[in-house]
Amino acid sequence: MITRKIINSVGIAFFIFLVTVPLVSYKYLKNAVKIEAFNHLITARELMKSHIEGYFQDRFGDVDVLARNPVIGQGFSRLSKAYSVSGLESLQYIKLAGLYQPLMEHYLSDYGYVNVYFVNKNGDVIYSAIKEEFTGTNLLTGKFKQFSIGQVFARGLDGVAFEDYTWHYDLGEFTSYFSAPVYDGQMLLGVLIMEIPFSHLDTMLTHRAGLGQTGEMYLVGEDGFMRSNSRFVKEPTILQKEVDTEGTREALNGISGTKIIRDYRGVPVLSAYTPLDLKFVNWVLMVEIREAEAFASIKAVERRLMILGSIIGCITILYIYLTSRKERHRISEPVEESKT
Repeated sequence: MITRKIINSVGIAFFIFLVTVPLVSYKYLKNAVKIEAFNHLITARELMKSHIEGYFQDRFGDVDVLARNPVIGQGFSRLSKAYSVSGLESLQYIKLAGLYQPLMEHYLSDYGYVNVYFVNKNGDVIYSAIKEEFTGTNLLTGKFKQFSIGQVFARGLDGVAFEDYTWHYDLGEFTSYFSAPVYDGQMLLGVLIMEIPFSHLDTMLTHRAGLGQTGEMYLVGEDGFMRSNSRFVKEPTILQKEVDTEGTREALNGISGTKIIRDYRGVPVLSAYTPLDLKFVNWVLMVEIREAEAFASIKAVERRLMILGSIIGCITILYIYLTSRKERHRISEPVEESKT
């Protein structure tokens, strides 16, 4: 009798051990996986943030340095005079433009710019490395005054400026502009404008190493529209897809953080978000991965625990059944003997 009680006690203790240890281990595993997943997103977010900020700071510096180059100042003076006297098609103007064309083509080929424009202080586009519809027009009084190039020119009269991405029909892609004033001593000559392609930024954001099958990085502007393309949408989403999530709202208010939220598709995701430190524009960076993929290992453990629990439960029920049956049989034997 005493032996049976000891065996039962040991059995109960072992059963509690089998049930408790996996549950406790699961709790710590789940917390560790969650922390690791968010830390991975934070690392990816900070690396991409550094790349994007560095890219735009470099472009900011490029236009500022080039605008201060004495060769550019000389070019502005000479081309502005030739333009006002004889126009873009004159032999004098074409000869002068040819002197500066190699330098501008160098910037286009080596830095990947779309175009470079010289605009005098009166708003005349007196030169462009590649002739476009803007070339020869006036950005203060002409039809392009309200276009992005007209806006960036107006602000470029006062200092280095940036104008957000807009669609470039000839190229078939989005482009943006940087501008900077050009001086001869203290005298303002005009504004240098650089046009940069969206493809530079898109290339950076499509690098999703370590983000699995459902991870992505994207930018959202102050107006709530994407400044990048979604990996889950076939059509371009830049300036087309509006994103209003808990993460974007906090980031646009200057908060960096991590949360499990529903993304712009309504899908539960782990999100790491942050505002970009860009002086000229308020954009935020979102790095996200589907909750189901991030916690796939936890789900696998949950399934194993359910199987283990089912097995232990079945064994326990079988043990109770056999024990009770044996006990009933043991009790019934003396009764039957007494009857006989």
